[in-house]
Amino acid sequence: MPYKSHLPSIPLPKKPVGNIFPLWKHSVEDPNRPAFINAEDSTDNVTFRDLYTRSLSTATFLEELHFGHGDVACIDMRNCWEYFAIFLGVALRGGAMSGANHLFTEYELQRQFKDSASKIVFCDEESLQKCLKAAKGCPNIQTIVVVHKRSPNLDLPFGLVSFKNVLKRKPNVNSQPIDIDTKRDVLLLPYSSGTTGSPKGVMISHRNVGAMIDLRINHTENYIMKKIDPQFDWKQQHVMLFLPFAHVFGLQMLLRAVICRATGVLISKFQPKLLCQCIEKYKVRLLKIPPPVVIFLSKSEIPREFDLSSVEVIIMGGAPLGKELCDDVMAKMPNLKLLGQSYGMTELTVISHQPVYSGKQQKFGTAGKLLSNNEMKIVDPKTKEEKPSGERGEICIRGPTVMMGYLNRPQATAQTIDDEGWLHTGDVGYVDSDGDLFVVDRLKELIKVKTFQVPPAELEDLLLSHPKIHDAAVIGIPNVRDGEHPMAVVKKDADLSEEDVKSFVKDRVAPYKQLAGGVQFIHTIPKSSSGKIMRRYLRDEALAIRNASQSKI
Repeated sequence: MPYKSHLPSIPLPKKPVGNIFPLWKHSVEDPNRPAFINAEDSTDNVTFRDLYTRSLSTATFLEELHFGHGDVACIDMRNCWEYFAIFLGVALRGGAMSGANHLFTEYELQRQFKDSASKIVFCDEESLQKCLKAAKGCPNIQTIVVVHKRSPNLDLPFGLVSFKNVLKRKPNVNSQPIDIDTKRDVLLLPYSSGTTGSPKGVMISHRNVGAMIDLRINHTENYIMKKIDPQFDWKQQHVMLFLPFAHVFGLQMLLRAVICRATGVLISKFQPKLLCQCIEKYKVRLLKIPPPVVIFLSKSEIPREFDLSSVEVIIMGGAPLGKELCDDVMAKMPNLKLLGQSYGMTELTVISHQPVYSGKQQKFGTAGKLLSNNEMKIVDPKTKEEKPSGERGEICIRGPTVMMGYLNRPQATAQTIDDEGWLHTGDVGYVDSDGDLFVVDRLKELIKVKTFQVPPAELEDLLLSHPKIHDAAVIGIPNVRDGEHPMAVVKKDADLSEEDVKSFVKDRVAPYKQLAGGVQFIHTIPKSSSGKIMRRYLRDEALAIRNASQSKI
């Protein structure tokens, strides 16, 4: 029998996401309260009244462009309040938003422009030249809008639109409402590699987003924060917003802050000292962070320069960390009551599991409890038969946040979501007698560098485009700081060096996709009878070589 969440189900929103944000109410009841504080520029703070009118102005601008149902807007920007205004404007117009990783190269960005069939691009001054080059091969792109606050006098090329001019639009309150099917209309189109292959557009509906917002608010408030402090009130909180909004984890934190009327503290990208300054200044109580930031809190001397005693809860996403490191963080932050792990993926509109505060530290290694309104089962990866409690198998999730599927990839969708609606995660885990999930391995080929996905197939395709590389495989090599590093195993011509291979990759992919794990040359890439690369064998061999060399030191 599938596991059903032991937490009570809650009613979920049935309206389109653009209609569930109480911005109008916030702007009337608390008009001068800061919706966002820019930690890097205090002149760029935005009140709830400002955010409401500017979001409507963005929607009006999109209406003028005839942007609407089924259209896609791609965003390549650092974290800023404009991100939310664009998101809400797109949602109100019935379109979809596709966030691009700000670290993408022109090559990677153009691929997303084309695959998503983006009609409009929003970028900042930092990514402008890259977006212009990437857009040249994309006739589907009709308009590029530039947010250029850091360069207010930037001379934009002809045909481009300044976001300042977007905000000059008077909101069209008489605009005809868009007919949106909350279950079938795409709202978000992030890119993920899924369990295998190159990046694919993940179709996330209005229902998915609305359900995830409500489920996360319900769980964090009622099963964590109010168990610590029954008087906990979101309206009195400051929420740190430094994780990239292009990733669904960061975006959901942004949306939650607005809907709860908390004040979001914006940092354009992770800056260790500034993060600590803000935690101290705004008495931040809850942090949701990736493992590298937890390592920073443990290993760096910077946190010791600040008063971080306000922090009561830290919830990690991503790979689990070692017990010694977690114990060290708990010891260095004496008011920390919970250091817990969550579990999820883009295809689940962020997460399916979070810890529940019980008055004592979460079991080490667990990814927490299944969120309300969800089901889970553990199955044999080959036979698909369910496993009993305590036995390992593939983790499968069914519920209101499971994606619609992959854009224009029915086969990949069918391989991930079965006929009964179960999403097969590609992760291996088990459930103990208390209903806690433990993630112990993964079937999928994905390499995880910090919080970023690196699909081996993408790097392999790139390597095979080199005239002197005859075959290639890419594997993940464990790294204490970053989780994993990509390593290339290459069958080559005689006169090709490791530096040649690294140099070839360097200018074509984002920094986190670089071959930091090194390059190994081999006579033949081992493959199964069906032609699949034997990655586990290659990884074991590479680790054996590394361990042998370290033992000689």
